[in-house]
Amino acid sequence: METIQPNLKNGRNVWDRINMPEEEFHRRIRNVRREMKKEGIDVLILYGYGFNEYGNYCYLSNFLVRLPRGALMILPFRGEPCLIFEGASRGIPSFRKTTWVEEIRASGDVSKECLRYLEEKNLINSNIGFAGIFELMPYHQFEFLSENLSHSKIIDADHIIKRLRMVKSQREVDQIRRSSRIIRNLFSIITDIRFQTLNERELEAILYREARLEGAEDIRIMIARPMQVPWAFRPLESMEVSPYETIILNISVEYERYWAEAAKTFIFRDLFLMESKVEKLDILYGKIIKNMKPDKLISKFYEESISEIKNQGFSYIDEYGMGQAVGLSPNEFPIINEREIEVFKEGMTFSLRLLVKDDATGARMIGNTIYLTKKGAIILT
Repeated sequence: METIQPNLKNGRNVWDRINMPEEEFHRRIRNVRREMKKEGIDVLILYGYGFNEYGNYCYLSNFLVRLPRGALMILPFRGEPCLIFEGASRGIPSFRKTTWVEEIRASGDVSKECLRYLEEKNLINSNIGFAGIFELMPYHQFEFLSENLSHSKIIDADHIIKRLRMVKSQREVDQIRRSSRIIRNLFSIITDIRFQTLNERELEAILYREARLEGAEDIRIMIARPMQVPWAFRPLESMEVSPYETIILNISVEYERYWAEAAKTFIFRDLFLMESKVEKLDILYGKIIKNMKPDKLISKFYEESISEIKNQGFSYIDEYGMGQAVGLSPNEFPIINEREIEVFKEGMTFSLRLLVKDDATGARMIGNTIYLTKKGAIILT
């Protein structure tokens, strides 16, 4: 999904203060400041870029830029925060309707405006924490900040925000449930439609329209046609789907900042797009989900899942990964693979994908958004 970020986020853009009250953000601020105190950080700068990696500053502000540009939040240990975004100041009145932060600044270069703010507030010679800057900020901006903060102590604070974002509050889980509900409805809608002919672009238009009508902020769709040789997941194009052909749809939806993901395998038969299921594969997927438990090492879960897939006689396709955390980004930390040292925790939300080879269709895929509870994993999609 990282390959198909839009040029403009043109979906629903509101702040429902019942779903996500202001107190939720103040609670997060208190948690972050508690960690800042432990590490001696006087001011924390949280940076994000584009439509996949806005989570750092959005987590504390609900703020979101609707163009693929950079933005950051400056959070002093004491005092009010400030938001700085790349764009025109004419957008500030509309931004005020979707964030609780009072001070919002427009800029052509967030690094220069950030430095200006730190100078104004006499924070230049402070202990400054960077979150997202090392990983996401364009190099020329990072270099500018580093050079002009040479007398400050720079502290890598990525781990603070990553760990707090990793475990979701009940409010966050409820938002992900809403995103998941849209995805469920999309899959239901396309199986009810009678197609004289099925064109990928027509299918995409239906999915986009229905997602927007249900309040989606963003929607990403990838298709695979595994009966073709070669095949790969890709954006939809103006291509006809043949009768009795199998397609796989992987859909991600964002609702009020929060993402969910799911995938299903379909066959185009008798003028309808029908879900194509194999009972043995469904049983396997269910076993893997039951093994997804709090306190289990993620790398161990991955190895056990691969072993179970082989024991059931399936050939796993690993190019697209088994999944990753989802939330304020479609691709969050941690990732489900053999190298992950993190453990599953109650309150985490993941995408869990199972893609296997199939002699009849080329490949089959099941994918869902999963919520981890004390009693085990729950499928949200």
